[in-house]
Amino acid sequence: MQNTPVRQPVESEISVMGMIPDGNFTMFSSPLRCHIWTLGVEYDRHSWGHLLKSEVDYVVEIIPIVVLSQPTKADFWGNAKSPYQELVPGVSVSPFGFRFLWRRNKTIKPYLVGKLGAIGFTEKAFSPDASYANINIQAAAGVQIKMTERMDLRIDPFEFFHVSNGYLAASNPGMDQLGVKLGVTYHLGKQIQ
Repeated sequence: MQNTPVRQPVESEISVMGMIPDGNFTMFSSPLRCHIWTLGVEYDRHSWGHLLKSEVDYVVEIIPIVVLSQPTKADFWGNAKSPYQELVPGVSVSPFGFRFLWRRNKTIKPYLVGKLGAIGFTEKAFSPDASYANINIQAAAGVQIKMTERMDLRIDPFEFFHVSNGYLAASNPGMDQLGVKLGVTYHLGKQIQ
């Protein structure tokens, strides 16, 4: 009788994370009084081997709770025409992403992550001449801190969050934001000894 080798499950994890804005700036955008808060779920799967002494993971993220704070009135370019703010709900999906994770089996694990996806709002974002649907680009540097064999604390102190419609509409004010992401990670398919 032939023994078949036991196949180890692929290391993967799910993180529940929320983003708090630090502020926005004008790198690829124009509005300055816009901020976004998020609460979402990220799935990371060790799929692409190693690079620069890190493990390269495939990343996908779903953010069912997105809240945009923007001026109640804005011009074509997204410049505020009112001192008042309104909250606009939305949702985001980022199916294309990667993560470089160093020191996977250690207590402190630094990483870099990048994601590309779409974000939609219930109202036109940033300008009355803009669009409901937008492109979302994220980049972050962070660290995971081991709490138990299956759970980690996850902190992204530097999260770059870009939203724009890529000129799918007449106006494309966009928004660039720096934020902090905090969350908890649960390891899937990991053998506990």
